[in-house]
Amino acid sequence: MAGKADWIVDGFQFGTPQDAELAQNEQLRILRLEEKLDYDNYEMVGAVYKKALNNRVFKTPVGYDFLKKLQRILRENSTPDEEIDNIPVYGVYSMRESATQTVERIQASRKPVKKEKPKQEFFSRKTSILVNIGLLALVIIMFVISTTGSRPTILNYERVLQNRYAEWEQQLSDREQVIREKERELLIAE
Repeated sequence: MAGKADWIVDGFQFGTPQDAELAQNEQLRILRLEEKLDYDNYEMVGAVYKKALNNRVFKTPVGYDFLKKLQRILRENSTPDEEIDNIPVYGVYSMRESATQTVERIQASRKPVKKEKPKQEFFSRKTSILVNIGLLALVIIMFVISTTGSRPTILNYERVLQNRYAEWEQQLSDREQVIREKERELLIAE
């Protein structure tokens, strides 16, 4: 496992191996640029500087150091009315609001603990239990109504439909029997 000594790049010690690796990549990019860059050609230096700013090529102090070098060269060799772009820093170095609150909580926990009043709840425990019992009773009543009712529900639709068809079949059989008896009477009477 690599130690913190391996997280040093160009005189900067980084807090994580990922940041150190990013800085090493930027250092390689800088070395390739410096091989091709003519520092006496101020137009080329300005073009590299602007392109690096616009594309956010550098994100670590190693890259910012190189940008600062280019900025210094451009300022030394520019006319007073020529404006050189500033180097934008995208990292945040001040403590954030949430970090401040965390520090305050830690400091507060070190102070003697004061007895606080218990928070007043919207429902007391007793009220909550009574409401839950009432809701359970309603669910049981609804279940009983749905199972004993004559209308088909999702719980008893099969039984209700079978009963209806059995009733219709019985009615048809009774009518058929009546018709057969009438036919026999008519045939005997002829």
